[in-house]
Amino acid sequence: MGEVFGIDVSHHQGAIDWKKVAGAGIKFVIMKCQYESASHRIDERFEANYLGAGQNGIKRGVYIYIARASIADIEGDANALLRHLKGRPLEYGIWLDLEDASVAATGKGFIRDMSYRYAEIFKAAGYYVGIYSNKDWYTRLIHDDLKRDFDFWFARYPRNDVGQYNPTSALRPSSNIAVAWQYSSKGHVDGIKGYVDLDVDYDGIIDLMAAEKPLKGNPYSEPISNIKKGMVGIGVMWVQWQLNVYGYGLAVDGIFGKRTEEAVKDFQQQHFLKADGIVGILTRTMLIDSTK
Repeated sequence: MGEVFGIDVSHHQGAIDWKKVAGAGIKFVIMKCQYESASHRIDERFEANYLGAGQNGIKRGVYIYIARASIADIEGDANALLRHLKGRPLEYGIWLDLEDASVAATGKGFIRDMSYRYAEIFKAAGYYVGIYSNKDWYTRLIHDDLKRDFDFWFARYPRNDVGQYNPTSALRPSSNIAVAWQYSSKGHVDGIKGYVDLDVDYDGIIDLMAAEKPLKGNPYSEPISNIKKGMVGIGVMWVQWQLNVYGYGLAVDGIFGKRTEEAVKDFQQQHFLKADGIVGILTRTMLIDSTK
């Protein structure tokens, strides 16, 4: 289909004349919908931007900036965004914005597990999910599993950024690793006052749908220590996900409560293990071996 051009915007761009933006050849927009604070308040211009872009035939997506408040409450962060969206369509999907220093500090393993959890929630609501990042993050902090399972939107600008697109630039990410490139933070587009980020989608596919099939395999990292009642976190999610393969129907919420303990004990009893409700190495091995 060939390259198509887009922008990404927030309240910083103020009121936008979307008719003029469409007339300038912009085909898609990725919008800020909510703040990264614990309040999860909606971006002041989101409703107007969503409506204006749609009325002028511009395909819409949103990005969710993931920071300290986000990683402290992944489910709360993701579900707050869904409440703002109210089930409305996003032709260009939801993009996980991975660039904050607080997220980098958690390490590659946590970033992997966190990304899968966000994707699980958004895909269950019917949305396509991609990852926004940069070359440094992609090299140092993006797990190979994420590179395999997600499309990437890369940010990379020239030092003398003047808002011009150069398809032969050495900074252009390869289409082997990215589907879109944010090539300028100092662009000018008719209908927008001041600077705006400029993007290009390489293959022109801007009607994106949620994956028809779930990601293969357990998206959470297997714990290396015992998991038991009262614990919380990614290790508990791994256990809950594995148990659900057997039809236990647990909420994968990372909280080892009564229902999870009962499921563990039942699984252990069914597989001739000590039914103590503690997920140690023998129980983990059986959970894995029995699902192969």
